[in-house]
Amino acid sequence: MTRADLTWPPRRGIRTTCLILLCSLTPAAWAGQAESEAAVARILFDSDMENVSYKVRADGFVDILFGMAVGDAEYGRILEKLRSDPDIKGVLPGKSSTNYCPIK
Repeated sequence: MTRADLTWPPRRGIRTTCLILLCSLTPAAWAGQAESEAAVARILFDSDMENVSYKVRADGFVDILFGMAVGDAEYGRILEKLRSDPDIKGVLPGKSSTNYCPIK
């Protein structure tokens, strides 16, 4: 091995590999978040659910809190829809001690 073989940074290998990985992963992450956001909005709208607060992460996972006035049956039904949707990577649900909209 010569001294030229030990130079840092390597001439092409690592930089090229990193660039290829960066370019291939970034659009997939954006698409995952956008698809998950649309799926959550659709499911909540179709279920007429306003008493909820949620955040869709960049990786397509959803953190969601339901207000205290949401019944257990409705809570379970909506969670099942969210978890079974192929555009949503995962759901972290919870129930809050407050409500997120005025109860009519």
